[in-house]
Amino acid sequence: MKKTRLKKIIVSGNPLTRGRKYGEKAKSLIEKSVGKYQKAFREASGVTWKKALEFSRTFLRRVKEYDETILEEIKGIAKGSDRTWEEIFTINLRTEILFGLKKSQAKEGCTSFCVLPEITREGKTLLGQNWDYKPFAAETMFLLQVNQDQGPDILTLVEAGQLARMGMNSAGVGICNNYIECESDGKNMDQGVPTPLIRRRALDRDNFREAVGTIIHTPRSFSGNYLVATAEGEGDATDLEATPETVYFLFPKDGLIVHSNHIKGAGGGYVGAFREGLENSIYRDRRLEALLRREVWKIGPEEIMQTLKDHFGHPYSVCRHADPKKPWHDQWQTNASVIMDLTDKVMWIAAGPPCESEYQRFTFDPED
Repeated sequence: MKKTRLKKIIVSGNPLTRGRKYGEKAKSLIEKSVGKYQKAFREASGVTWKKALEFSRTFLRRVKEYDETILEEIKGIAKGSDRTWEEIFTINLRTEILFGLKKSQAKEGCTSFCVLPEITREGKTLLGQNWDYKPFAAETMFLLQVNQDQGPDILTLVEAGQLARMGMNSAGVGICNNYIECESDGKNMDQGVPTPLIRRRALDRDNFREAVGTIIHTPRSFSGNYLVATAEGEGDATDLEATPETVYFLFPKDGLIVHSNHIKGAGGGYVGAFREGLENSIYRDRRLEALLRREVWKIGPEEIMQTLKDHFGHPYSVCRHADPKKPWHDQWQTNASVIMDLTDKVMWIAAGPPCESEYQRFTFDPED
């Protein structure tokens, strides 16, 4: 097993200050991230970096109206890393650029789950996912801890320059996010808020109701699946398949909910914009649920780690591996396997396919 040590960066202060600290501490990783996305946009969708930066400027007004503190943090990251704010913004706009400016073909995704206290060994709320994406993104990946003056502290896995991916906060609220698509994607490009910013604002909320409400009520240009959970009371979770036009709600059954990359809330016969190459989403969803149900009443982090290594359908499996027959910009792998204990505020991350990489344990720490 690889003992890859995932970098952790802690920032604090007001939005501009913590953004500057982020930029300073992750400067070399942000530089690499900019270079990687310049190449990825050009080779995967034919979008030049100049065009991507011009496109990012069109989001300035709506993001300022949505949450000015997010914009301040982005400007701080740019200042601390000696980049322009447009460059940082562009890293947070990859979905809009890859699937909005040009219709790239997404063929893989992630597998998420939540296990409620009623079927876990120690009565904990456990949330997590295998994050599948292009291998180059793992080169700039790190764990970000945001200590806020107002609102809960946040632990979130990010690519350098991004504001949030999956994560949890100190109030016991957690979020996982999966790619989904539908026919209306890209139709509200003048109104939608980028997905990383929606995730970050939801993680800023100190209760389940407001986190879910943030996702429901934020204008969207592209679909996204959000699995939101809380440790409050006896624990709870809701899966939101959020399209530009509606939201489908899914709920745990007998203490468990699993989601991959196809829309389920519209009914079993829905195909919609389901593209060739995403068929593995259907069996990843069912496979992970079946494996977790075998461990009912004895589920803990160790049992979940084993299920997330599953290779049914390899290499297009829950534990995803790159297909060497494909060009570099169309290869996908599990870049990180994440398990969050929302009850005890503990996170385990394997930096790479979990069959090859050891899990590290993380908690909220004071700023170093």
